[in-house]
Amino acid sequence: MRFHRLAAALAFGAALTGGAAAQTPSIPTFPNAIHADVAEHLNQARIIAGKENRQHFYRACIYSQVYPMYAASAQAPYLMPPIQVFDQVYWVGQGAISAWVVKTSAGLVVIDSLNNASQAQTILVAGMVKLGLNPADIKYVLLTNENADHIGGAKYLQETYGAKVMASAPAWAAMASAAGAPMQDIVLYDGQRSTIGDVTFDFTLTPGVTAGALTAIFPVSDKGTRRMAAFHSGLAIPDSAEGKMTQIDSLAKFATVSQAAGVNVLMSAYGSEDLSVYGHDLLRHRRAFSRAPKSAADFQDPHPYVMAASGQYQRFLQIISECTRVAAARNGQVLPR
Repeated sequence: MRFHRLAAALAFGAALTGGAAAQTPSIPTFPNAIHADVAEHLNQARIIAGKENRQHFYRACIYSQVYPMYAASAQAPYLMPPIQVFDQVYWVGQGAISAWVVKTSAGLVVIDSLNNASQAQTILVAGMVKLGLNPADIKYVLLTNENADHIGGAKYLQETYGAKVMASAPAWAAMASAAGAPMQDIVLYDGQRSTIGDVTFDFTLTPGVTAGALTAIFPVSDKGTRRMAAFHSGLAIPDSAEGKMTQIDSLAKFATVSQAAGVNVLMSAYGSEDLSVYGHDLLRHRRAFSRAPKSAADFQDPHPYVMAASGQYQRFLQIISECTRVAAARNGQVLPR
Protein backbone atom coordinates (compact mmCIF):
# COMPACT_ATOMS: atom_id res chain seq x y z
CA MET A 1 0.00 0.00 0.00
CA ARG A 2 2.83 2.40 0.80
CA PHE A 3 4.46 1.81 -2.56
CA HIS A 4 1.17 2.50 -4.33
CA ARG A 5 1.11 5.83 -2.51
CA LEU A 6 4.69 6.55 -3.54
CA ALA A 7 3.87 5.74 -7.15
CA ALA A 8 0.91 8.10 -6.91
CA ALA A 9 3.14 10.83 -5.57
CA LEU A 10 5.65 10.36 -8.38
CA ALA A 11 2.89 10.39 -10.96
CA PHE A 12 1.52 13.53 -9.34
CA GLY A 13 4.88 15.24 -9.64
CA ALA A 14 5.25 14.14 -13.25
CA ALA A 15 1.83 15.56 -14.06
CA LEU A 16 2.73 18.92 -12.58
CA THR A 17 5.96 19.12 -14.61
CA GLY A 18 4.70 17.57 -17.82
CA GLY A 19 3.92 20.84 -19.59
CA ALA A 20 0.77 22.75 -20.28
CA ALA A 21 -0.98 19.72 -21.74
CA ALA A 22 -0.64 17.72 -18.52
CA GLN A 23 -3.75 17.51 -16.41
CA THR A 24 -3.39 18.00 -12.67
CA PRO A 25 -4.86 14.99 -10.84
CA SER A 26 -7.60 15.37 -8.26
CA ILE A 27 -7.57 14.23 -4.66
CA PRO A 28 -9.77 11.21 -3.85
CA THR A 29 -13.50 11.99 -3.65
CA PHE A 30 -14.82 8.78 -2.00
CA PRO A 31 -18.13 8.46 -3.90
CA ASN A 32 -19.24 5.51 -1.75
CA ALA A 33 -18.48 7.15 1.59
CA ILE A 34 -20.83 6.61 4.53
CA HIS A 35 -20.60 10.22 5.67
CA ALA A 36 -22.21 9.77 9.09
CA ASP A 37 -19.74 7.02 9.98
CA VAL A 38 -16.80 9.03 8.66
CA ALA A 39 -17.84 11.98 10.84
CA GLU A 40 -18.41 9.81 13.90
CA HIS A 41 -15.05 8.04 13.87
CA LEU A 42 -13.09 11.04 12.60
CA ASN A 43 -14.24 13.16 15.50
CA GLN A 44 -13.87 10.36 18.00
CA ALA A 45 -10.22 10.06 16.92
CA ARG A 46 -9.83 13.84 17.22
CA ILE A 47 -11.18 13.79 20.78
CA ILE A 48 -8.92 10.89 21.78
CA ALA A 49 -5.91 12.65 20.28
CA GLY A 50 -6.31 15.88 22.18
CA LYS A 51 -3.16 18.00 21.90
CA GLU A 52 -0.59 15.35 22.76
CA ASN A 53 -1.37 13.02 19.83
CA ARG A 54 -2.72 15.58 17.37
CA GLN A 55 0.00 14.94 14.78
CA HIS A 56 -0.79 11.20 14.74
CA PHE A 57 -4.49 11.96 14.25
CA TYR A 58 -3.81 14.27 11.34
CA ARG A 59 -1.48 11.75 9.69
CA ALA A 60 -3.53 8.58 10.08
CA CYS A 61 -7.09 9.93 9.70
CA ILE A 62 -6.72 12.71 7.16
CA TYR A 63 -3.33 13.19 5.54
CA SER A 64 -2.70 9.59 4.46
CA GLN A 65 -6.32 9.04 3.44
CA VAL A 66 -7.44 12.26 1.76
CA TYR A 67 -4.05 13.39 0.43
CA PRO A 68 -2.16 10.15 -0.31
CA MET A 69 -0.05 11.80 -3.00
CA TYR A 70 1.38 14.16 -0.39
CA ALA A 71 1.58 11.58 2.40
CA ALA A 72 3.66 9.35 0.14
CA SER A 73 6.32 12.05 -0.12
CA ALA A 74 7.05 11.52 3.60
CA GLN A 75 8.09 7.97 2.70
CA ALA A 76 10.21 8.74 -0.34
CA PRO A 77 13.51 6.83 -0.27
CA TYR A 78 15.75 9.80 0.42
CA LEU A 79 18.96 9.21 2.31
CA MET A 80 18.85 10.33 5.91
CA PRO A 81 21.88 10.42 8.23
CA PRO A 82 22.05 7.73 10.92
CA ILE A 83 21.48 8.81 14.49
CA GLN A 84 21.69 7.50 18.04
CA VAL A 85 18.16 7.74 19.45
CA PHE A 86 18.61 6.22 22.93
CA ASP A 87 21.63 5.14 24.96
CA GLN A 88 21.63 1.73 23.28
CA VAL A 89 19.35 2.26 20.26
CA TYR A 90 20.38 3.55 16.85
CA TRP A 91 18.47 4.43 13.67
CA VAL A 92 20.17 3.38 10.41
CA GLY A 93 17.43 3.54 7.79
CA GLN A 94 16.30 5.74 4.91
CA GLY A 95 13.31 7.93 4.19
CA ALA A 96 10.94 5.20 3.01
CA ILE A 97 11.71 2.52 5.59
CA SER A 98 13.50 2.40 8.92
CA ALA A 99 16.10 0.00 10.24
CA TRP A 100 17.24 0.05 13.85
CA VAL A 101 20.05 -1.39 15.94
CA VAL A 102 19.78 -2.34 19.63
CA LYS A 103 23.08 -2.71 21.46
CA THR A 104 23.11 -5.49 24.06
CA SER A 105 25.83 -7.03 26.18
CA ALA A 106 25.67 -10.09 23.91
CA GLY A 107 25.99 -8.21 20.63
CA LEU A 108 23.87 -6.16 18.27
CA VAL A 109 20.26 -6.81 17.28
CA VAL A 110 19.20 -5.31 13.95
CA ILE A 111 15.46 -4.66 13.58
CA ASP A 112 14.38 -4.96 9.93
CA SER A 113 16.82 -4.84 7.04
CA LEU A 114 15.65 -2.42 4.31
CA ASN A 115 14.78 -3.40 0.73
CA ASN A 116 17.74 -5.43 -0.52
CA ALA A 117 21.36 -6.43 0.01
CA SER A 118 22.67 -3.23 -1.57
CA GLN A 119 20.74 -1.04 0.89
CA ALA A 120 21.73 -3.28 3.79
CA GLN A 121 25.37 -2.75 2.84
CA THR A 122 25.42 0.90 1.75
CA ILE A 123 22.83 2.35 4.15
CA LEU A 124 22.32 0.06 7.15
CA VAL A 125 25.88 -1.20 7.64
CA ALA A 126 27.46 2.06 6.52
CA GLY A 127 25.27 3.90 9.00
CA MET A 128 26.37 1.60 11.79
CA VAL A 129 30.01 2.30 11.00
CA LYS A 130 29.39 6.06 11.05
CA LEU A 131 27.88 5.69 14.52
CA GLY A 132 30.86 3.70 15.79
CA LEU A 133 29.18 0.29 15.74
CA ASN A 134 31.00 -2.78 14.45
CA PRO A 135 28.87 -4.76 11.96
CA ALA A 136 30.81 -7.89 12.94
CA ASP A 137 28.96 -7.66 16.27
CA ILE A 138 25.55 -8.25 14.63
CA LYS A 139 24.20 -11.39 16.31
CA TYR A 140 20.50 -11.25 15.44
CA VAL A 141 18.23 -9.73 12.81
CA LEU A 142 14.60 -9.28 13.89
CA LEU A 143 12.12 -9.11 11.01
CA THR A 144 8.87 -7.56 12.17
CA ASN A 145 6.89 -8.64 9.12
CA GLU A 146 7.37 -10.46 5.83
CA ASN A 147 7.09 -7.54 3.41
CA ALA A 148 10.00 -7.04 1.03
CA ASP A 149 10.99 -3.68 2.52
CA HIS A 150 11.56 -5.36 5.89
CA ILE A 151 13.31 -8.58 4.82
CA GLY A 152 15.28 -7.53 1.72
CA GLY A 153 18.68 -7.15 3.38
CA ALA A 154 18.37 -9.98 5.92
CA LYS A 155 20.03 -12.63 3.78
CA TYR A 156 23.03 -10.37 3.26
CA LEU A 157 23.40 -9.80 7.01
CA GLN A 158 22.90 -13.51 7.66
CA GLU A 159 25.53 -14.61 5.15
CA THR A 160 28.04 -11.81 5.72
CA TYR A 161 28.05 -11.64 9.53
CA GLY A 162 26.56 -14.98 10.56
CA ALA A 163 23.56 -13.25 12.16
CA LYS A 164 20.60 -15.38 13.27
CA VAL A 165 17.34 -14.18 11.75
CA MET A 166 14.18 -14.06 13.88
CA ALA A 167 10.59 -13.82 12.61
CA SER A 168 7.12 -15.08 13.42
CA ALA A 169 5.89 -18.45 12.15
CA PRO A 170 3.44 -16.86 9.65
CA ALA A 171 6.22 -14.58 8.40
CA TRP A 172 8.55 -17.54 7.86
CA ALA A 173 5.78 -19.36 6.00
CA ALA A 174 5.34 -16.39 3.67
CA MET A 175 9.10 -15.98 3.18
CA ALA A 176 9.49 -19.61 2.16
CA SER A 177 8.51 -18.71 -1.40
CA ALA A 178 10.01 -15.22 -1.48
CA ALA A 179 13.02 -14.62 -3.71
CA GLY A 180 16.09 -13.53 -1.79
CA ALA A 181 14.63 -14.32 1.62
CA PRO A 182 16.95 -15.47 4.44
CA MET A 183 17.20 -19.06 5.58
CA GLN A 184 14.93 -19.82 8.54
CA ASP A 185 16.68 -19.57 11.91
CA ILE A 186 14.51 -18.62 14.89
CA VAL A 187 10.71 -18.75 15.07
CA LEU A 188 8.99 -16.28 17.40
CA TYR A 189 5.57 -16.94 18.91
CA ASP A 190 2.85 -14.80 20.42
CA GLY A 191 3.71 -13.89 24.01
CA GLN A 192 7.29 -15.14 23.73
CA ARG A 193 9.99 -13.56 25.89
CA SER A 194 13.59 -13.67 24.67
CA THR A 195 16.59 -12.31 26.58
CA ILE A 196 19.65 -11.30 24.58
CA GLY A 197 22.44 -10.25 26.90
CA ASP A 198 21.08 -7.51 29.14
CA VAL A 199 17.98 -6.75 27.03
CA THR A 200 14.71 -8.69 27.22
CA PHE A 201 12.30 -8.59 24.30
CA ASP A 202 8.61 -9.46 24.60
CA PHE A 203 6.89 -10.37 21.34
CA THR A 204 3.22 -10.05 20.44
CA LEU A 205 1.72 -11.17 17.14
CA THR A 206 -0.14 -8.18 15.67
CA PRO A 207 -1.45 -9.24 12.25
CA GLY A 208 -3.03 -6.60 10.08
CA VAL A 209 -0.52 -5.05 7.74
CA THR A 210 0.61 -8.67 7.13
CA ALA A 211 -0.32 -12.05 8.59
CA GLY A 212 3.09 -12.40 10.21
CA ALA A 213 3.41 -8.93 11.72
CA LEU A 214 4.67 -8.77 15.29
CA THR A 215 5.47 -6.07 17.78
CA ALA A 216 8.42 -6.09 20.18
CA ILE A 217 8.53 -4.49 23.61
CA PHE A 218 11.94 -3.86 25.20
CA PRO A 219 13.58 -1.41 27.61
CA VAL A 220 15.59 1.58 26.44
CA SER A 221 17.24 4.38 28.35
CA ASP A 222 17.65 8.11 27.85
CA LYS A 223 20.83 9.22 29.61
CA GLY A 224 20.25 6.42 32.10
CA THR A 225 16.52 7.05 32.57
CA ARG A 226 14.69 3.80 31.83
CA ARG A 227 11.83 3.78 29.35
CA MET A 228 9.82 0.98 27.76
CA ALA A 229 9.65 0.93 23.98
CA ALA A 230 7.26 -0.79 21.61
CA PHE A 231 8.47 -1.35 18.06
CA HIS A 232 5.53 -1.82 15.73
CA SER A 233 5.97 -3.53 12.35
CA GLY A 234 3.75 -1.05 10.55
CA LEU A 235 0.39 0.60 10.98
CA ALA A 236 -0.79 1.00 7.40
CA ILE A 237 -4.52 0.51 6.97
CA PRO A 238 -5.37 -2.69 5.04
CA ASP A 239 -7.55 -2.37 1.95
CA SER A 240 -10.15 -5.05 2.67
CA ALA A 241 -12.83 -4.88 5.35
CA GLU A 242 -11.57 -8.18 6.75
CA GLY A 243 -8.03 -6.83 6.92
CA LYS A 244 -9.21 -3.71 8.67
CA MET A 245 -10.99 -5.76 11.35
CA THR A 246 -7.86 -7.88 11.84
CA GLN A 247 -5.88 -4.67 12.34
CA ILE A 248 -8.45 -3.26 14.78
CA ASP A 249 -8.43 -6.50 16.80
CA SER A 250 -4.62 -6.45 16.92
CA LEU A 251 -4.60 -2.84 18.08
CA ALA A 252 -7.03 -3.64 20.91
CA LYS A 253 -5.00 -6.67 21.92
CA PHE A 254 -1.74 -4.74 21.95
CA ALA A 255 -3.28 -1.85 23.88
CA THR A 256 -3.78 -4.26 26.77
CA VAL A 257 -0.30 -5.78 26.41
CA SER A 258 1.44 -2.41 26.14
CA GLN A 259 -0.40 -0.97 29.12
CA ALA A 260 0.63 -3.91 31.31
CA ALA A 261 4.24 -3.44 30.19
CA GLY A 262 4.23 0.31 30.81
CA VAL A 263 5.10 1.24 27.22
CA ASN A 264 5.89 4.92 26.81
CA VAL A 265 8.12 5.00 23.70
CA LEU A 266 6.77 4.80 20.15
CA MET A 267 9.01 3.20 17.52
CA SER A 268 7.97 1.99 14.09
CA ALA A 269 9.28 0.55 10.86
CA TYR A 270 8.26 3.80 9.16
CA GLY A 271 9.47 7.27 10.01
CA SER A 272 6.14 8.82 9.15
CA GLU A 273 4.41 6.63 11.76
CA ASP A 274 6.67 7.23 14.76
CA LEU A 275 7.43 10.76 13.50
CA SER A 276 11.13 10.05 13.05
CA VAL A 277 11.00 12.50 10.15
CA TYR A 278 10.58 15.19 12.83
CA GLY A 279 12.16 13.47 15.81
CA HIS A 280 15.66 13.26 14.37
CA ASP A 281 15.90 17.02 13.92
CA LEU A 282 14.52 17.59 17.41
CA LEU A 283 17.10 15.17 18.85
CA ARG A 284 19.97 16.92 17.09
CA HIS A 285 18.82 20.24 18.54
CA ARG A 286 17.78 19.01 21.96
CA ARG A 287 18.88 21.58 24.48
CA ALA A 288 20.58 20.80 27.74
CA PHE A 289 20.61 22.96 30.83
CA SER A 290 23.83 24.82 31.55
CA ARG A 291 25.42 21.85 33.32
CA ALA A 292 26.77 18.97 31.25
CA PRO A 293 23.93 16.53 30.49
CA LYS A 294 24.40 13.39 32.57
CA SER A 295 20.78 12.31 32.80
CA ALA A 296 17.47 12.91 31.07
CA ALA A 297 16.69 15.47 33.77
CA ASP A 298 19.57 17.62 32.49
CA PHE A 299 17.67 18.40 29.27
CA GLN A 300 15.14 21.21 29.06
CA ASP A 301 13.68 19.65 25.88
CA PRO A 302 11.80 16.32 26.06
CA HIS A 303 12.89 13.26 24.14
CA PRO A 304 10.78 13.25 20.94
CA TYR A 305 10.14 9.49 20.99
CA VAL A 306 8.92 9.42 24.59
CA MET A 307 5.17 9.66 25.19
CA ALA A 308 5.33 11.24 28.59
CA ALA A 309 1.62 11.50 29.41
CA SER A 310 0.03 8.58 31.22
CA GLY A 311 -1.72 6.27 28.76
CA GLN A 312 -0.58 8.29 25.75
CA TYR A 313 0.68 5.24 23.87
CA GLN A 314 -2.61 3.41 24.35
CA ARG A 315 -4.50 6.48 23.13
CA PHE A 316 -2.26 6.46 20.08
CA LEU A 317 -3.38 2.89 19.33
CA GLN A 318 -7.01 3.94 19.80
CA ILE A 319 -6.51 6.74 17.27
CA ILE A 320 -5.16 4.29 14.70
CA SER A 321 -8.16 2.03 15.35
CA GLU A 322 -10.62 4.89 14.83
CA CYS A 323 -8.76 6.03 11.71
CA THR A 324 -9.05 2.48 10.35
CA ARG A 325 -12.80 2.78 10.78
CA VAL A 326 -12.71 6.18 9.09
CA ALA A 327 -10.96 4.61 6.09
CA ALA A 328 -13.58 1.87 5.94
CA ALA A 329 -16.43 4.38 6.00
CA ARG A 330 -14.80 6.54 3.34
CA ASN A 331 -14.83 3.48 1.07
CA GLY A 332 -18.35 2.34 1.90
CA GLN A 333 -17.27 -0.60 4.05
CA VAL A 334 -19.40 -1.45 7.07
CA LEU A 335 -17.38 -2.91 9.94
CA PRO A 336 -18.82 -4.65 13.01
CA ARG A 337 -18.69 -2.61 16.17
